Amino acid sequence: MTQAATLASTAPNSDAARGGAVREASRNVAFDVPQFRVGEHNAHYEGEYDARMLRWRQLGAADKAANLAMLLGAKAANIGSVLEVGCGTGDVLAAVKALGIGNDHRGVDVADPDQHRGPDASANALQLDSYDGVRLPYADNSFDLVFASHVLEHVPDERGFLAELARVTKGPIYLEVPCELNLRTNEANMQTTLDIGHINAYTPESFALTLATGGLNVGAMQLFDHSRDIHQFTSSASAAAAKMAIRRGLLKLSPRFASRLFTYHAGALCTQRTA
Repeated sequence: MTQAATLASTAPNSDAARGGAVREASRNVAFDVPQFRVGEHNAHYEGEYDARMLRWRQLGAADKAANLAMLLGAKAANIGSVLEVGCGTGDVLAAVKALGIGNDHRGVDVADPDQHRGPDASANALQLDSYDGVRLPYADNSFDLVFASHVLEHVPDERGFLAELARVTKGPIYLEVPCELNLRTNEANMQTTLDIGHINAYTPESFALTLATGGLNVGAMQLFDHSRDIHQFTSSASAAAAKMAIRRGLLKLSPRFASRLFTYHAGALCTQRTA
């Protein structure tokens, strides 16, 4: 073979090279980075609450306590001491007590609960403490049940937080979060939830992953829609009924598909993983 023929046979095909370059160039595109307004973390929860906020939290408390009771099932009969971490107004803890779960109830929060103690917590004279948000002020294995409902989305160190819950319990751990990441989530939605302190956002799957990598065994998980009272708090009765029919119909048909379209609450009953 002549030298010219050899060069010709080893030279790259110019058309193929150009096509490859085009394909490589299409591999990336600039992304317009969202510019979130980040204020003081959880400032939304400091100080006194107005009557509408207290009522909203009462309604939410009934939902959260019912969700916990549903997952506990027969295990509720074995619960004595109960700790709620991130107790806020104390109304969830009061609702748990009203359902007959436990006989000794205590709550703790970073924000001083006495600044916005709810009416149900006040009526029950619940013990509500404050702490530094890092180490709970209780000894190891102090409680039969520890729960944190709609708290994990506010926590900078999720796995450190989970380890603290596991440290102070000798029984089950219940966690619940809003699953706010779905196909309809956009920058405006995320800014709205950031404004009320949600620095972590979940799908049901990423919530389960966080729990597993935080040292917990997830025994059971449920997706929950809002109660009728919650739906009607922000909508007319007819609009609330329509929303409930759509959301619950999809949830029954396919929980995974439903959670890709709407925000539901995910509750998980866990135990501490042992070596």
